[in-house]
Amino acid sequence: MANTVSYSASMRTRKTNSASNAKSSAASQEYYENTYNYVGIVHFAGMALSGKVITGISLRVVAAQAGYGTGHTKTVYVRKANYQSASQSGITGLGYCGDALGTFTGAFYGNTSTYTLSGDLLNNLAAYIAEGNNTICLYNPNPVKSSQGYSTNYLQWSECTITVTYEEAASKPSLSKTSFEMGTAVTIYTNRQSSIATHTIRYSFFSANGTIATGVTASCTWTPPVSLAEQIPNATSGWGTILCDTYVNGNLVSTNTCAFQLTVPASVAPSISNVAFSEATSGIADRFGGYVRTRSKLSVSITATGAQGSSISAYRTSIDSVTYSGSSFTSNTLNTAGNLTMTVTVTDSRGRTASTTRTVTVLDYSPPSLSLFTAERCNADGTAAQTDGTKVRISAKASGSSVGGKNTLACMVYYKLSSAESWVSAVTLTPSDYVITATNRLLSPTFDALSSYDIKIRVQDVFYYIEQTVSIGTKQVMMDFYKDGSGIAFGKVAENAGKVEFGWPLLLSEPLGVDQGGTGAETASAACTKLGAVKKAGDTMTGNLGISGYLYPSLYLLPTYNSTTNRTVFEGSYVGASSFSSWEDGTGNNRRMLEVRNAAYQASLDFAVLLRTCTGGTWASYRLFHAGMATPIPLANGGTGASSAKAALSNLGIFYSASLPSSGTDGQICLVPV
Repeated sequence: MANTVSYSASMRTRKTNSASNAKSSAASQEYYENTYNYVGIVHFAGMALSGKVITGISLRVVAAQAGYGTGHTKTVYVRKANYQSASQSGITGLGYCGDALGTFTGAFYGNTSTYTLSGDLLNNLAAYIAEGNNTICLYNPNPVKSSQGYSTNYLQWSECTITVTYEEAASKPSLSKTSFEMGTAVTIYTNRQSSIATHTIRYSFFSANGTIATGVTASCTWTPPVSLAEQIPNATSGWGTILCDTYVNGNLVSTNTCAFQLTVPASVAPSISNVAFSEATSGIADRFGGYVRTRSKLSVSITATGAQGSSISAYRTSIDSVTYSGSSFTSNTLNTAGNLTMTVTVTDSRGRTASTTRTVTVLDYSPPSLSLFTAERCNADGTAAQTDGTKVRISAKASGSSVGGKNTLACMVYYKLSSAESWVSAVTLTPSDYVITATNRLLSPTFDALSSYDIKIRVQDVFYYIEQTVSIGTKQVMMDFYKDGSGIAFGKVAENAGKVEFGWPLLLSEPLGVDQGGTGAETASAACTKLGAVKKAGDTMTGNLGISGYLYPSLYLLPTYNSTTNRTVFEGSYVGASSFSSWEDGTGNNRRMLEVRNAAYQASLDFAVLLRTCTGGTWASYRLFHAGMATPIPLANGGTGASSAKAALSNLGIFYSASLPSSGTDGQICLVPV
């Protein structure tokens, strides 16, 4: 805001070589009818404009009838004064004069005129006054003498009034540091230009604005609240502005600014408030009081929140060598027993993380196994084998997992005529400490020596059962005819019409031809050729080969060169995960495996294809990223962690905005759309 003030001058005139006043109420320049050069002293009492921004100066001059006549143009030589008073004693006129400020022209002879200064004179005089000076001199060191003897620029001012237009000098704020953390104090300096100025200090940080302090003179202290982090939920730092409003006498005269960079403290990070997990398969936890290897899946739910405006952008949970994404999920089947560590990591929109762990106790479990099962005819008390006996004795060995003593293990033996369809219970074997052992156990039923029987054992726990069947033939006879004469048997009783049966191994003098139901060969290799079968080596198979097995049916390729132990294994799984792996040895404890999971086993495409490693018997899993993946590839895995270009730029630390920021950090990449 512009201000205008006027001051009237006290004036004196001294000769250049005299300390006495030649005139005490007028200011003269150069000379008239003598050879003495005059110095005019013009003093504006009370003018104190130090520190002001002066934009205009005018002089109102009342000139006496001195020098050349009316209308003659004279040049006024304006200089600084070495003394800021009307009449400094003991100082000659020349001693009063300082450096030249400039000149202006006008008619000075018995008239009153107003002159608005401009150019160098205005600029020089304004700066001189703004330094706190209030006195000028009128002096030309090289006056020109006319033919009549007087100086052509001789003049005499009897009155002079100066009018100055100015503005208060604006304060320019600065900070003790331009980059600092939220919650950390910083000093704001006003750098005021006027001793009477006061200030209101404000801040602007994105959409947040506020007043820091009022009535500030030189400085104030500000601690930006951590809550300002809410303004930058997707970044760890941002630029703001300090605004300094300068007031003089209660009036706002200017507003100046300076920039600052606020950094979100490391303590402002996401938090995980809860990790809830439970058995995903109904009934297992209720029965066993925990999780069971190869049977249990976890239903996991994670509760996490961002900090100061941030949001959770990613969830990562690792357990049993498998990594999952999302705030809730159902795990794969747990394949490792013991205390498993579940590690949960969340990442917020600022890229900051929080982690927590949980311990999952998994009870060991393996399906029941049957290592021995035999049956044979015996005498009446089962003490000895008897080929024509009507009693049967069995031997069996099986085991199961206790699962903390809460599993069950049952073993039943059944029998039937070989020609029959239905089974009949023969005996139940009772386990001891989850082990079943039977040696020559006599079965109570009677088994006709003239008939063949099938004997079946079934071992069953809560989850699985296994069965094995053996056959018991008839008693041994040299030859026997079927009852209606339509069948014959050798080494056993005839049991089938229209068939030849052998209870003994068959030894022919010549191989039975293929056209007669034989192989027509005496060796396995020759038999393969006769039958069109594939040899073990050096042959090619056409069509499909089906390999079935209990849990993990497999095809093993075993190199033999140089006694190598390496092997390639194609493996199926009862859970729906097929694999191709390279083994270092026959143990399988050191291998690398590419695993492909079907939709029934792994609904999410994210983990449909895994590279798994086994080192010293310890498994680890790595995701293979592919098209159709439900979640973006994280930064840690070489991706951008985003599904859009703008979000990817932000995650990579690239500033993106509609306009360039006023300031930034060294090395910062800024993108602005064209």
